[in-house]
Amino acid sequence: MENFNGGPASDFDCGLPVESQLQLYIMRRLRFKFATKILLHEINLQSEKIVEFAKEFDKKGPSEKILIIIDAIKNREEHDHIDN
Repeated sequence: MENFNGGPASDFDCGLPVESQLQLYIMRRLRFKFATKILLHEINLQSEKIVEFAKEFDKKGPSEKILIIIDAIKNREEHDHIDN
């Protein structure tokens, strides 16, 4: 998205290395960057709520954070299963 110059797709160079661990790392960082911008943008009416959730999560201990993440993944999988 950041590197598109308006030319044909065959000339598009996104700057990512070919399939590799480095590419996976860069893609993960880009996803995080874009998700953060979307979630915390001023137009998002829930952005303050998201910041508060993040602050509360940050106060938790490592084992409690893991349990919260596992629970969120389970809930996401159940939600995805219901939608399909």
